Amino acid sequence: MVIAVVLLLIAMAALLVFAWVSHRAFSSLVRLTVLRSVKFRWHLLAYVLLQFVTIGYGYMIPNASQLGFGASVLAAGVVLLPGALLGAASAPVSGSLLDKFGPVRPMFTAMLADLRAFASKR
Repeated sequence: MVIAVVLLLIAMAALLVFAWVSHRAFSSLVRLTVLRSVKFRWHLLAYVLLQFVTIGYGYMIPNASQLGFGASVLAAGVVLLPGALLGAASAPVSGSLLDKFGPVRPMFTAMLADLRAFASKR
């Protein structure tokens, strides 16, 4: 516990030093002024939370397969394969739709499709 607190304090100090050096540099590595925008901070929070959810699912689904259902390591890994392939195949398509229409139309269409799928299960 003590080691974790010390490492957290070191990380916070390093972050403060990075912010100070970045602010004083002629050409900063990362523009920290974007964090002043409330809209950007909300989007950043959503992105970070999405990463936590993705990592959580990538950890929980194979573990539940192995520990809960007694599946082998190979079977637990194969459980994730369809979602990974679908994500890899849809990334270029969704990226081009985002470039063509902006963020509202593709996201709204996906939400409607998700709602229809959810409503049909009830």
